[in-house]
Formats: sequence, structure tokens, C-alpha cells
Amino acid sequence: MGNKLEKLHRLVQNKRKVLIVTHTNPDPDSIASAYALRHLFASWRINSVLVYGGIIGRAENKAMITRLRIPLRSIQTVSPFNFKVVSLVDAQPFSENTPLPPSLVPSIVIDHHPARKSSLLNKVPFVDIRPDYGSTATILAEYLVEEGVDINRTLATALYYGIMSDTRYLGRNTNEVDVRISADLYPKVLVKTLSQIEHPRLPREYFRILQEAIERTVWYPPKGVLISELGKLTDQNMVAIIADFLIRMDGVRWILVLGERDHEVFFSLRTTGHHKGGADKLARALIKGIEGGGAGGHEATAGGRLELGSPQNREEVMKRLKERFLKRLDCDISKGIPFV
Repeated sequence: MGNKLEKLHRLVQNKRKVLIVTHTNPDPDSIASAYALRHLFASWRINSVLVYGGIIGRAENKAMITRLRIPLRSIQTVSPFNFKVVSLVDAQPFSENTPLPPSLVPSIVIDHHPARKSSLLNKVPFVDIRPDYGSTATILAEYLVEEGVDINRTLATALYYGIMSDTRYLGRNTNEVDVRISADLYPKVLVKTLSQIEHPRLPREYFRILQEAIERTVWYPPKGVLISELGKLTDQNMVAIIADFLIRMDGVRWILVLGERDHEVFFSLRTTGHHKGGADKLARALIKGIEGGGAGGHEATAGGRLELGSPQNREEVMKRLKERFLKRLDCDISKGIPFV
């Protein structure tokens, strides 16, 4: 760890300002990781700017940023090319999940997702990718501990929630480091604030979409499969929210949720076990050979997106995704029945 931190320090040393970028539509792990990296740089007297692409959609994520006063702003407010050092956290360059321009190679990549093409990562001066970790926030917390940086209560709350959110409270993709770090953080957590983040007030729209999602869900009992089509959305995060909700049903093994926003189709996958190589591999299989798409994730949870060439091909894209999903799971499309 020491050598990595020394290398990271040398990379940002004497720089006036560093850009820290989350993945598109950042989740709590990405937000917490960016916030922690900012604290690490501040301990070295390096200023940084935190930015994200897409939207902050989930009520929990909005509450996290607001209640912890995390200075995160849209990447549209800055020019990434004006920064000599660009850091990317909880994502990897040249993917569909980063808001960085394709021609910009970041200086720093810190992530816990499986590594993409090594030939692309070879262009990045500093890379720390640990797919055996449950969250990127765990990696950043280790940095802070190793460097002796004080983790105040606000930062501890952000890191703890980032770890808990990405590991589903240490229930998925977790190792002993995630457990140890979260246990060390908990005594400093602002418990009341954390509760307000985890249980925010929800808009009426949320419940309308929830009702429609249940009505539009098809159940394939022989294979324990659910498919839900949400139609057009104002917030694509609802695709993942509905997937997380439906996977709790007894007897479900696989979930596919689809939705459309701004001429793009978004999908989320969830699984309760290690079937057919995992959700991440299945997500990439769903978009294979289709232009304008990207996908990724973990064994239990994954997602992706596809650009729509025209409004007319929406049904074609949806149909292809569903057919590929069911075929991969050896599921007969004629066996589907209404969920309710």
C-alpha cells in the first residue's frame, strides 16, 4: 500500500488543482469515494474539484449529498482538459459509464469493478483496481488509514454508507477488508443523519412508477425469472430501484428491468445466485454486437444502456434484450404469466 500512496502523492504533488470524476449517474459508493479522495488530496495540500455526469436521481443519493454537504457538481460546469491531473473513481476510462470525453486519458483510476482491457489501462499513470473488494469506498478508506488522515464524522458516514450500499450491508461481493473497514468506521458514523439518508421522503412519482412496474411485470415460474418494462422515464435510476425491489420476492432467481429515457434504453439485472457466469457477464452478452451500447457490473448486480437510432426501433431493441435474456437462461418465452 505504501508504494501506491507514494506514487499517487508524486503524481499530484505541486499541482494547483485536481479533477475528481465519479461515474455517470453516481451511486453512494462513487460519491463517497470521490469525497474521500478529496480529503486525501487536501491532507497533501492539494485542492480538488468533484464532478459527476448524468443526474443525481435517487432520493437517497440526493439526501447523501445534501445532508453531508458533499461539494459535488456537474461536469458541465468545468472543462476537464483544463486540469493536468484527472482522477476517475468507481469507474474505468473509455467506457459508457464515465462522463469523460473519449479523447481524455485520466491520470488516476481507482475502482473495484473487474478490469477492462489492459491495453487501455496501460495508458493511465496510476491504476488501482481491486475486483475482490466490495466497494471502491473501502479502497479509499484504506488509503486514509494508511496515510494517517483524520476521518471526521461526516466523511465516516459517507464512507460507511458507500460500503453498505454497494455490498447490500455486507451481504454481497464482500471480503474481510470491507467488514473490517466498515466496523472501524461505524463508531464515528452520524447515526441520525445516516437514517435520514437511507429513508428519505419520496415523491409521488416514485409510487406511480412502482405501481406500473408491478402491473407490467411478467413472471416465469419454472425458472424463477421476472421481466419488467417501465416504459418512458424521467429518471433512469428507477430501473435499478425497481430491480432491487423485485429481487426480494421469494422464489426469484433473475430480474430484468427495462426503461427508456431520452432516446436510450436502460436495463438492470439482478440475481440471487451465481448462475450462467453472473449478472455482469450476462449484461455484456445482452448488448453484444449492438452499436451504441455499454454494460457492466458484478456477479449479483449489473446494468447497461443502448442508444435508440429512431423511435421506431424501441420495440425491436426491447424485444431483442428480452429474447436474449430468456434464451441465456433457457427460459421459454411462452411460459410467462402476469406477475399480479
